[in-house]
Amino acid sequence: MKTKNTLKGKKTNQKTTMLITFNGMNLKLLRYNKVWVFPSIQYYSDGLGSPIALDLYSYDTKKKEFDLYTGITVNLPNAERSAGCQFINTNNNDPSILDWLEKNDFGKRTGKSAQSGCCTYPEFNFYAGKQFMEYKAVNDKMNE
Repeated sequence: MKTKNTLKGKKTNQKTTMLITFNGMNLKLLRYNKVWVFPSIQYYSDGLGSPIALDLYSYDTKKKEFDLYTGITVNLPNAERSAGCQFINTNNNDPSILDWLEKNDFGKRTGKSAQSGCCTYPEFNFYAGKQFMEYKAVNDKMNE
């Protein structure tokens, strides 16, 4: 059974970022669904132009370790997409993930989408996001 991650639109005084040191690196965690997450930015092996793969890893503050929380993007190698863009997995994530991505400056919706089976996936321009570029730099450094 698939579960959807949801983002509630309630305003709270809750912290939205937390700084930690992990394996000697300073990392900024973000709040998503009451969970501290770190965005992992990699690339899919199939598709033109190094398609972006974005996953969120949850951080256990007691155990001081990360676990895969959810995959944000879906790779559709046969679907046309613009440079710096990727399709958002709204099949396994609530569509409000798009609001969270924009609120956290990971980019902007393009208004385009692609179909796969019975699902329609919205295209998202990650290159338009300042925070995406910052996390990409951190991820690149972690992979050196």
